[in-house]
Amino acid sequence: MTGITRRDQALAAFRRFTEIWEFNDFWKRGNTFDATLVCAAAAHDRWPNDPGVAWMQFTVTEMLEKNLAFFARFDPGGLWADDFGWWGLMALNARTHLLREGQRELADRYLALGTDLCWEYKRTTAYDGSPDALPVPHGCRNGDANGQSRGVKNTVTNALLFLLSTRICRATRTAGAAPVEKHLAMAWAQWQWFSAWFALDAYQYLKKLTPDAALVQERPMARFAGSDYQEIVHPPWAEGWVWSGDQGMIAAALVDLLALKEDLAPWIRTAGVTADAFDEEVRRVLALIGGGIMRGLVGASDGIIREAPCLSSFGPAHGCDYLAGRGILMRYLGDPMVAAFCGFDAASLRATADAIWNTRDPQTNQFRPEFTDPVTDRLYIARFRRTWGIADDVLTWDLSTMDEQQKNGVCQSIGLDALGAVLRSYVFG
Repeated sequence: MTGITRRDQALAAFRRFTEIWEFNDFWKRGNTFDATLVCAAAAHDRWPNDPGVAWMQFTVTEMLEKNLAFFARFDPGGLWADDFGWWGLMALNARTHLLREGQRELADRYLALGTDLCWEYKRTTAYDGSPDALPVPHGCRNGDANGQSRGVKNTVTNALLFLLSTRICRATRTAGAAPVEKHLAMAWAQWQWFSAWFALDAYQYLKKLTPDAALVQERPMARFAGSDYQEIVHPPWAEGWVWSGDQGMIAAALVDLLALKEDLAPWIRTAGVTADAFDEEVRRVLALIGGGIMRGLVGASDGIIREAPCLSSFGPAHGCDYLAGRGILMRYLGDPMVAAFCGFDAASLRATADAIWNTRDPQTNQFRPEFTDPVTDRLYIARFRRTWGIADDVLTWDLSTMDEQQKNGVCQSIGLDALGAVLRSYVFG
């Protein structure tokens, strides 16, 4: 790479984000800012004494003060279960940033937001504590906190509760204290939910593309009389639907589980398995998902990360929500530990960051929804169809109903996620 540096790119991408970030959409506001925090942290780690990077950190702190005020405008009862997951994860990263910047009081407020509000609301209003669901009990629904809509037990809402629980545990451990039992218990319960589904080969929730590559579908489906997993709404479901963002969050949560293995020892023993068997199974699933990402979500000819060719993700009904998936995937693959356990070729992060940068609006440094070539996209779709068994011939995002500022904010966050991932990874260039 010549001319402009990764530092220049990160600062230009962030500067553009500061112009468009204050939109009025709750989950997108939390998720896009999480991307910003991860990129800012990566820039700080690379260039801690750089004046431009110092400006970035200072500005992020100012923005975090505004975000707390934004959150306070909402009645938690009217929020969706997923909202609490996105904001909870962002709050933990905000706390890390604020502690680094010496802002302890604000850091403590974000910690309380992530644990006492977001995690607690998700646990008490969305988690199914009954043992009755068939064929797999428990799990988390994506309804609203007031209970007006039960929602469904799709992958993203369960991945969010899983990852938020493991991240709270790891944050507590990093602070020098033992993780709180209720957070460990939920992390274990969510692992049990996912692993139980993964073991039911007939339903192909963890669906294989090849013997050593698999992806987690958008939701588990089991069609038989008495099954609690047959709903095709909220959002509208289609056969074979798989989303990139789910893969990154589940992989990150599984790596967290391995880091928490000693803390989880009582639950492992109660389950009647050895610590070695638990470790082996988590690693096996990680390797399968990592293979699925490389085989199913990366272009073979250009190494660029893509969204799976499923019309349900691209719109028009919910394209505005699933647009962020590629960024979320990169946010977690940028962690060298996650990439290593997944066997992920992190050179794809650099190829994707370059594609996003090279297709931007050069006048504003605004990133775009599409950043790949239609010719190679068609080759990718054909390959995906051969291995997955089903694919839609979709090349562009249908965002005709999406607010323009929100669209720009989400697209910018995908680029920030990509750049943050490159800065964190071992392919820095």
